[in-house]
Amino acid sequence: MELKVVCQCGQKFKFDVEPVGGRMPFTVNCPVCNADGTAAANALLAEKFMFVPAAPVTAPPPAVTPDLSAPPPIAPMGGLRINREHAAPAPSAPPSAVKGGENSAPAIGVARPFEAQVAALAARQKEASFSKGLLGGVIGMFVGVLIYFLIFKYTGYRIKLLAIGVGALAGWFADFLGKGEGSKELGGITAVLVLAGIVGAQYFVALGWWHEGTAERMQSDQAAYANAVIEAKGVVALVPTGSEIEIRGFLSKKAADSGLKLPPADFAADDVKEFHDTLLPEYQKLASGQISKTDYEQQHDLKTSLTKDEQQSEENTFKGIFLLLLLSKANLFSLAAAAGLAFKLSTNA
Repeated sequence: MELKVVCQCGQKFKFDVEPVGGRMPFTVNCPVCNADGTAAANALLAEKFMFVPAAPVTAPPPAVTPDLSAPPPIAPMGGLRINREHAAPAPSAPPSAVKGGENSAPAIGVARPFEAQVAALAARQKEASFSKGLLGGVIGMFVGVLIYFLIFKYTGYRIKLLAIGVGALAGWFADFLGKGEGSKELGGITAVLVLAGIVGAQYFVALGWWHEGTAERMQSDQAAYANAVIEAKGVVALVPTGSEIEIRGFLSKKAADSGLKLPPADFAADDVKEFHDTLLPEYQKLASGQISKTDYEQQHDLKTSLTKDEQQSEENTFKGIFLLLLLSKANLFSLAAAAGLAFKLSTNA
């Protein structure tokens, strides 16, 4: 089992021990002042095993009762008659009644000063609670993850120190509410909670960003047809008859909008012919409504909605990308640091 001893100097230290007969099989010393802590450890073991060492008591020898019916002894020749009433020796007092002495055991119920301190320490340790410590770890994890989630989501900064802060909050709450319960089991569970909370926050933030990006692409594709119709009507207004002069003027204006100053005469005849034969008819159909929205989206391979198979493919793509980001060295380091800090604080190591 694991014992936690508090020295008279105030230093806490822990060690593992397998008791023998409910007592320490070896001596322990304070790592700071080197004081002997074996007595304190034995007192803690007595608390755990409900073991109270009692002082050895030796039964007094049976008292000799004189037999009055027996004939008096015959005194030897030349001797004196011995009085029977004074012949029996007085019974000796039991050893436990003798006061003082090096081997005399202390009376039960009388505590020495150091033993009183150990008893007070044991009383404080009884207040420690694993369940309250676990509740504290859960509360600290949720508070830290909420802060981490909000900063990560609305600022876009995945600061590595935030993950370590989640571990610090969870470990501190576990130690505070558990009143120093400090077991390795509590530390391990708190560390796992911290890892699950941080990874969960990262996943849901990244998933939200992915869905927002998909929605923006859908909105852009949905608005593509309306924008194309507006553009087509503007082109038809500038090139109403489709003459070469109108086409050259339109191409010159379009180049100027792009930052290029080209006079109408600089455009080659092939450019004018391609616009007249290919682009202008499409602009005219769009402006007149001959090309529907569905036809336009199919022609330009636009997506305004996703099928179930496409949605599944999008989810798989996201999970693959998230897994790569999760296994990055920086992220793994921050997760390990957060879990380690949570374990250290919750076990009060």
